[in-house]
Amino acid sequence: MLRPLITPLILASILNGQFNHQEKLVFKRPLGKSTYTNELDGRTNEMGFFHKHMDFGLHYPIKNDWKVGLKYRQMYRTSDDGWQLEQRPQAEVIKTIKRTKIKWQIRSRMDYRIREGKDDAMRNRTRIQLKSNNQFTRFKLTPFFQNEFFFSTDPWKYYINRIEVGIDLPKTNIGEWSIYYKYNQTLTDGTWEPAYTFVFKLAI
Repeated sequence: MLRPLITPLILASILNGQFNHQEKLVFKRPLGKSTYTNELDGRTNEMGFFHKHMDFGLHYPIKNDWKVGLKYRQMYRTSDDGWQLEQRPQAEVIKTIKRTKIKWQIRSRMDYRIREGKDDAMRNRTRIQLKSNNQFTRFKLTPFFQNEFFFSTDPWKYYINRIEVGIDLPKTNIGEWSIYYKYNQTLTDGTWEPAYTFVFKLAI
């Protein structure tokens, strides 16, 4: 039972302290026609452990491969004053387009950001995902690519671009691992500032 965990955990241990890394644990359970989700997330960069969040939500399918979702996220990030709380009620709509070789997914999410020490704010996150319908190599890996665009709403401004490239490992009796590289660019004082991390995700 533990064998599917060994390689990703060894790899995560090697990267720990040498590269920016992020660990995600996602629970999904059916609830009638809906799907209940719960996510735990921790992130480490060159300065150390700086981000943690927990969220939960419900997604409900509607016709023609559409889903709507409501979520709540409680997020903490480090600052000079310690951990700062941000609460995020979220609403999203997801459209899936199935093709012979590739599955497309478009997600648009609205965040309402309730922040300590700052004014509340609203933003939009729109993500385009492409995932292969085929598995590759003898390890049966499924590649995917996604690009997410972040917009503030007051005023409307494009200020973050996120690209993620990675693989899904085959499902096991404990869940499914995904490993991917995340590259962010954030617009700060007129300059796009880059940042990266390696992400290790387990969906149960």
